[in-house]
Amino acid sequence: MESSLYIHIPFCRKKCYYCDFYSIPAAARKSDGKSLPNDLSDAYIDAVVSESAFYARQYGIDRWKTIYVGGGTPSLLSPSQIESLFHGVGKSASFDGGTEVTVEMNPDDVRPDFVEACAFSGVNRLSLGVQALDDKALAAVHRGCSSSSAMSALEFLDSVWKGRLSVDFIAGLPLQTFSSFRNQFGKIFRLNSIDHISLYTLTIEEGTPLGKMVDSGEIPFSPDKADRMWIEGRNILEKNGFVQYEVSNFAKPGFESRHNSVYWKLQNYVGCGAGASGTWYGGNFDDGCALRWTNTRSVPSYVDFWSGSEVDSSSVPRDCEILDRKTLEFEFLMMGFRMREGVLSSEFERRFGKSLLSYENSSGRKFAEIFFEWKEKRLASVLESPAGEIYCLNRRGILLLNRFLEELL
Repeated sequence: MESSLYIHIPFCRKKCYYCDFYSIPAAARKSDGKSLPNDLSDAYIDAVVSESAFYARQYGIDRWKTIYVGGGTPSLLSPSQIESLFHGVGKSASFDGGTEVTVEMNPDDVRPDFVEACAFSGVNRLSLGVQALDDKALAAVHRGCSSSSAMSALEFLDSVWKGRLSVDFIAGLPLQTFSSFRNQFGKIFRLNSIDHISLYTLTIEEGTPLGKMVDSGEIPFSPDKADRMWIEGRNILEKNGFVQYEVSNFAKPGFESRHNSVYWKLQNYVGCGAGASGTWYGGNFDDGCALRWTNTRSVPSYVDFWSGSEVDSSSVPRDCEILDRKTLEFEFLMMGFRMREGVLSSEFERRFGKSLLSYENSSGRKFAEIFFEWKEKRLASVLESPAGEIYCLNRRGILLLNRFLEELL
């Protein structure tokens, strides 16, 4: 049995003002070398390894199809910790050169010993959170790096890294100008190793420091400007050989993220680490259910439990949710229409035992009626393939994805 694996490293030196993902400050070590409760200690790595072994046994997993180490800031790990982590999860279930293995990195953490440890451990894809090459914009959102340090990190990786390299950017950051936004792409296009770019529109999340600053008027933010900036970024990426294969993701042909596709295609993935989530579909859609869990956000509680000699599956510190058939049907459409390749009608029928066209939203409107209205507006298309009809939003329609999904809900 194959499964993908997500590992959460919920530690950051400092939290970006726009971020609402779960992370905590990484505590410094005491003078005596002992760990503080929030320290990224070896005990945390050991706990993640123990948890991965538990799920491998529970679900009969013998191979990790993809592995993704995210955060937080995984690049806060020491070289020995990254090696211990992959050695441990490799004992839980195997992975090899055919497994896509990704580690997220902060540009300020790119250092030779860490990169060497990644390569030695089987990592073949790095994801660098650059966000912008604009010092004013970075400072406005409390990012912990400068544009010059980000470029230095990228140039170093371009010269020594033999694997794949992905870069994240955000459109619409406070104080970001169209000129600086455009110019940053010209700088990275000179680097041959970058084969994947994620381009997000800044979202103001309620309760974040940035959200409070925008609400108070301390920092100006224009959603329209952010959207226009993102569209300009999309056009630049496409003109330079990066194909949009998902709402916010662009890749050179053949370099799409296989791990993220697991989420978009509703395939099994195990989530390990404090605050991590996983979903197990089990392949039995006739029962119309799947299990989704989210681990405790208390690092001490997480480490204490998974460091125990015996694990009682009924007391795992996590919240669980059973996804019913109707929820899964909508999630299948929600995630499928994020991708430019769209939704394969025969796959929907295989999973749920009924025609895609007969799907009904909460108001009783059928998918066929909703979709063909969008097709008449030239926002969607139906394509023929050997496997069946493919329903997808086109280049204009995917800009209105949220509106389309609201009609399907």
